[in-house]
Amino acid sequence: MKNYLHIDHVGMTFKTDKGPLNVLQSVDLKVQQGEFISLIGHSGCGKSTVLNIVAGLLKATEGGVLLENQEVDEPGPDRAVVFQNHSLLPWLSTYDNVRLAVDQVFKRTKSKAQRDEWTRHNLELVNMSHALDRKPDEISGGMKQRVGIARALAMEPKVLLMDEPFGALDSLTRTHMQDSLMEIQARLNNTVVMITHDVDEAVLLSDRIVMMSNGPSATIGEILDINLERPRDRLALAEDPAFNHYRAEVVKFLHERHQSETSTTEAATPAVPRGSEKPSSEGDTHASNIVPIASARSASVGTGLEKSDLTLGFVPLTDCAPLVIAAEKGFFNEHGLQVELSRESSWANIRDKVSTGMLDGAQMLAAIPLEAAFDSQCTQPMVTSLSLDLNGNAITLSRELYGRMMATGRDDLDTAAGAARALKMVVEQDRTAGRPPLNFAVVFAQSSHNYLLRYWMADAGIDPDRDVRLIVVPPQQVGHYLRVGLIAGCCVGEPWNTLAVSDGLGRIVATTHDIWNNHPEKVFAVTRYWAECNPNTHHAVLKSLLQACAWLEAPENLGEACEILSQGRYVNVPVDVLETSLSGKLQTSSGGETQAAPDYNVFHRYAANMPWRSHALWFYSQMLRWGDLDSTADIHQAATTVYRPDEYRTAANALGLPCPLVDEKNEGEHESGWELQAGDEVIAMGADRFIDGRRFTADDIEGYIRGFPIRRWQEDPLPENDPVIDAGLAAVSSDNTALKEHLS
Repeated sequence: MKNYLHIDHVGMTFKTDKGPLNVLQSVDLKVQQGEFISLIGHSGCGKSTVLNIVAGLLKATEGGVLLENQEVDEPGPDRAVVFQNHSLLPWLSTYDNVRLAVDQVFKRTKSKAQRDEWTRHNLELVNMSHALDRKPDEISGGMKQRVGIARALAMEPKVLLMDEPFGALDSLTRTHMQDSLMEIQARLNNTVVMITHDVDEAVLLSDRIVMMSNGPSATIGEILDINLERPRDRLALAEDPAFNHYRAEVVKFLHERHQSETSTTEAATPAVPRGSEKPSSEGDTHASNIVPIASARSASVGTGLEKSDLTLGFVPLTDCAPLVIAAEKGFFNEHGLQVELSRESSWANIRDKVSTGMLDGAQMLAAIPLEAAFDSQCTQPMVTSLSLDLNGNAITLSRELYGRMMATGRDDLDTAAGAARALKMVVEQDRTAGRPPLNFAVVFAQSSHNYLLRYWMADAGIDPDRDVRLIVVPPQQVGHYLRVGLIAGCCVGEPWNTLAVSDGLGRIVATTHDIWNNHPEKVFAVTRYWAECNPNTHHAVLKSLLQACAWLEAPENLGEACEILSQGRYVNVPVDVLETSLSGKLQTSSGGETQAAPDYNVFHRYAANMPWRSHALWFYSQMLRWGDLDSTADIHQAATTVYRPDEYRTAANALGLPCPLVDEKNEGEHESGWELQAGDEVIAMGADRFIDGRRFTADDIEGYIRGFPIRRWQEDPLPENDPVIDAGLAAVSSDNTALKEHLS
């Protein structure tokens, strides 16, 4: 097949005050017409330079670019560029921004009427026909980016060049834009070259992924062919082994490049390759990933920061607040840190970017660093020395499912246990009728959302591995999945439950606080190697985040916190939605019903920031219970390696904050507040009751797991044609076609 676009041994050298700087060296890439190519690599690897050379905005110092055998030496309409910033003219309407480009390109070849029709056609391609007269400040960020893409498409470019076009968008909008781009590219057969830092995005969209080596003198390291059928369904691909294989290959490449860069700049003991350590006991394959902490640098290097410029990741949730507040209120600066926050689209991205060094650290689900200790696919073991919050999640069910639960006639749906038992009855009805299992979404396999949803279901006799289907959906997307009927319910963090309720998509039936009072939720995590190489910087981050957590607990700061979090670069939802959960008043239905939830979000009180090893062991108990870990795993050693309360105490003591003197506590012993002695001080603690009244102790984990029969509560399914069922279903809106189809 004839090459359409040829980046022919391109090199680029810039003049600097310190002499020539070679950025690119012999980049050679042949692209076929209609291909979708993604460029990925660490910052500074020359991706944008490649794109600018293809666009004609830069002239290569070596080699060149051929498009249909014609040399590219200047910008032209045959190569349209979409930047991360939409670059719309603010004084022009949506229509006029696109029409301006159309007039420039086609003023001699199309009539005025044809140019008008062509402008409208391209806006229709990106679903923006409804906003022709609106100006940029009257539409959302995602809509602006749609207009930018429409403008580029309207030029009928031979090649569409995209420089992280979705990087500044919230995850739900980003998902919509990715799907739109796939549809448009399939329809028009555009040739696309796109820069991205998102591994999932690259695999989802691309025919080939071009992985760049580190700069300076960067070149193409590897090219990965993505042999996935089109059209691509992101929901199906989430469980596709081929998709996960491609994803792992990209992550592996990025990690190897990070390790290579680190080995040349750090005079320290290299991190132990995963899986290469000697097993702690014969036949124990899991324990081979557990190694003792050994400082790569002595902590006595002084009090200066080893690194002051950091990039920390977060997922747009209410409990990203500690990182956001530490940045916005100057706590990071107070400790000499210059921090850039990177908004990420999924927990998988967070995990991979921390482990490969693309992020210095991140907000993380509490179980992710624990699971990483036994995961051979995770390139670096992680540690956490700070819990960011307690609670904050809820179980939201679709209106259709809740209507069916109402029809069971149970009068205790307003309790977590009653709702679970009503769900059990619906599950039994579906099994009897031969219907497929209901889909429920969790945000990550190793998460409190998954394990507490399972705990809630199993307590009512529902087998979460047999009676229902659990799928992973990024938190910002659960509302979309509820809206289109892909899931019947979800367990997700705020503000996505409140937003789903306020949009009329579902009803909150339980909080995870109802399942385990004051359970651990998010942590701040880094790789173990990073912590060892940057001990002073690590402590500066911990102190900054501790100050932010304490600031968030002050009631007088609630309004300001919600205003900050609501901004587009953070959570990007209305202030009143954030205030609903943060104020301790939970809106459970679109009708305005609320319930008091004073401990729904806990950022600092109850020793919330302590990384309790008993919390780590409880997560491991659930991994064992549900088959996520082999029974031979040395979970006690892992908990000691990953959760670092000693580091937490050092940071807390430096700030004069009281902290527990013990690393573990019994869980499930207290139905109400209690007190913990901490030296000469007393710490007020919150309830820690489980929904089933069980008690968890670190010294009897096997007994704890054995004590769980899946079906500890049973009720006979309701008979068919029962008047109670009919009356309950009649209470659901009569135009609910999805429910009618489900029941037919």
